Amino acid sequence: MTRIILLIALLSSLCSHSVSAQETRYISDQLFVPLRSGQGNQYRIIHRGLPSGTAVKFVEQSEDGEWSLVEVRNGDQGWIRNQYLLEEPTASVKLSRTEAELQKLREEFANLQNDYRDLSGDRSSALNNLSSLTAQRDQLAEELATIKQLSANAIDLNQRYQDLLKKHQMLQTEADILKASNQRLQNDKTYNQWIYGASILGIGMIFTLLIQSLSNRKRKSEWIS
Repeated sequence: MTRIILLIALLSSLCSHSVSAQETRYISDQLFVPLRSGQGNQYRIIHRGLPSGTAVKFVEQSEDGEWSLVEVRNGDQGWIRNQYLLEEPTASVKLSRTEAELQKLREEFANLQNDYRDLSGDRSSALNNLSSLTAQRDQLAEELATIKQLSANAIDLNQRYQDLLKKHQMLQTEADILKASNQRLQNDKTYNQWIYGASILGIGMIFTLLIQSLSNRKRKSEWIS
């Protein structure tokens, strides 16, 4: 019994080793990762930027576990850091696939509804298919909502930044307006003070002229009498 278990374990190990060369990896989200000819940043760049979601064939891993040799679609092979590789497709790829599957199920669902209306004789079978597709559609819709929520979190952070930036610009504009208004009030105050002083001076001159005129008339009347 022990020999059988050891034999099964050995066969499993060999199978996993042979399959590892056919494994698929994916470039992680929001990156353009360079593909290099060796295990280090000093090596020549074979491909300047593999976009997020790109599927590459995993060939082998470096001894230090930091780099992986991968093969791209055109057959080129190169080394890439493991931190940029994912064992599953990215959220955007999953979202696209789920949306495509959901659209396909919607079309099948619509076709089944038409068939159900046209083929009343096969009502029981159509109802079973309709129920199954409805369940699949609802499940995919839930998965789609979850993936969209994950994507919305990153979008929400960017939106918050944009909102704060707009508020900062609005506050800066209001500050400039208040500064200009304050300057205008200062200018108006200086102008009003100048007008007030000139008015007082003018009134004083008028009173002086009136007093002089009255004094001259009084003297003239006294001289005549």
